[in-house]
Amino acid sequence: MVAPNSPSVIYLITGANRSRGIGLALVQHALEKHENAFVYAGARDPDKANALHELKEKFVGRLEIVKCVSGDSEGNAVVAKQIEERHGRVDTVIANAAIWNSFTPVSEVSVKDFEEHFHVNTTGPIVLFQSMLSLLKKSISPRFISVSSIGGCIGMGLVPTQAGAICYGASKAALNWATRKIHFENDWLVAFPLSPGGISTDMVTNACNDDPVFNSLVSGVEPTAAEAAVSILKVIDEATREEHGGEFIHLDGTKISSW
Repeated sequence: MVAPNSPSVIYLITGANRSRGIGLALVQHALEKHENAFVYAGARDPDKANALHELKEKFVGRLEIVKCVSGDSEGNAVVAKQIEERHGRVDTVIANAAIWNSFTPVSEVSVKDFEEHFHVNTTGPIVLFQSMLSLLKKSISPRFISVSSIGGCIGMGLVPTQAGAICYGASKAALNWATRKIHFENDWLVAFPLSPGGISTDMVTNACNDDPVFNSLVSGVEPTAAEAAVSILKVIDEATREEHGGEFIHLDGTKISSW
């Protein structure tokens, strides 16, 4: 039973430093939705995460900004120690940190860009899971969610188009595989990859600016990160292992069948 003054839900949300990103929106909505929740917001450079600091001032005593670099084993272990010392557990881990900054075709992609995307988008969530494993085991309702993309689907999404998405798409496909494997290896855990779909974020805006083909696929009426966060958190908070575990889930809660 949760003590009266202890948080009802403890979240760790990574990639929360982008001003128009899903991570920041999820942090804010989690704090607004659950009056007794505590959120650890992971940022690559906490000192420059101005929007997070504003939230910390607004939600006094309920938000901690932690330095969390995707794929950094030592740094992630430090975050885990901070959480352990303060709360002793984590209930929901949302691996949201990601990059998409290469828009070349397969014939031209550099090894450096390919490896960088896999390090951040695939290795990063795996390292995060490993770091938080013992803390998740101490939760009565543990959840590990990786924010993925239909861009990683082999049977649909960006593969049949001319969009330069080899780095992003392949790394997200690998992330889907890894998250589904986490589900099967841990029968006590709710784990699944979640695709928010097209969202009006700075990452999508940058991709549109850098890749005309991708830009042509975007409708221009995508929901904002704040709007999407409401749906995403509802799915995550209400997810069960029986219904969602190991599946590829859309932000509306439906299953994506074509991986």
